[in-house]
Amino acid sequence: MTRPEVGLDGVRLWWALCLLLALPAAALGLQPVALAQAVAQWPALPQALVLRPELGWHQPAWTWWTSAWLHGSTPHLLRNLAALVLLAALGGLLRPRAQAAAAWCLAWPLTQLGMLLEPALSSYVGLSGVLHAGVVALALPAVLPPLRHPTGAEPSPGLHPKWLAWALLSGVALKILMENPWQHTLVASSASAINVAPWAHLSGAAAGALATGMLRGVGWCARPHR
Repeated sequence: MTRPEVGLDGVRLWWALCLLLALPAAALGLQPVALAQAVAQWPALPQALVLRPELGWHQPAWTWWTSAWLHGSTPHLLRNLAALVLLAALGGLLRPRAQAAAAWCLAWPLTQLGMLLEPALSSYVGLSGVLHAGVVALALPAVLPPLRHPTGAEPSPGLHPKWLAWALLSGVALKILMENPWQHTLVASSASAINVAPWAHLSGAAAGALATGMLRGVGWCARPHR
């Protein structure tokens, strides 16, 4: 039996990762955390799961993942879940290879680690940084030259409309520039009913690019060299 040549395994992994992000977030989001309060006043479970940039490395490693599942309001959760549904749909359209899903998975904790560079934040919650990482991990491979398969045979391309990939990457870059994370630690968002942290979006996009580059480097080293 031969493997499908259009990245079906990658699409399934992409959708599985979407579910891994969405389901715990939806469950925990039934009781949003009170971002206006000190973390010490939160219920015990959110306290254990939240990333606290002000503490630097002195916090549990699992918060690099779990903090993404917490949200500060119902609109905050719903907007992020809607964006996650859109990313799942884009995965079905662009049909990423498994490497793109792996890059997004790697970018998840890297996004949170990038938040340690914003120590003015007492806490950080939400999916938005990881979502920005997902957009980059999905779109970037579509605009880069393909790597040869370790067997030496060039893998057949999936459905990768470069115009859509470039539009996604350009949109992320423009959004980050407009948010100006270098100047603003928090920005009020009436749509999400919270103050958002623009640095998270920059951190996510950078993590998505870094993870993609790292895995492409591994793939390049695995190629047969002549």
